[in-house]
Amino acid sequence: MPKKEESAKARREQENQNDKHAPASDIYSKVAGKDPETGVEIPTDEAVKESVEWVNENAK
Repeated sequence: MPKKEESAKARREQENQNDKHAPASDIYSKVAGKDPETGVEIPTDEAVKESVEWVNENAK
């Protein structure tokens, strides 16, 4: 694993180690994959559309 990826992984693990406020689950239920460098989940198009619909229905 390249040094940059190792550094990003170590930083993510350290940041999430004792975070009691971290969400129990991810925002999107349907994930296409993860960005290999950052570890950020990439939602499917369907998940994004569902999120937009939810926001539109619940916007005040």
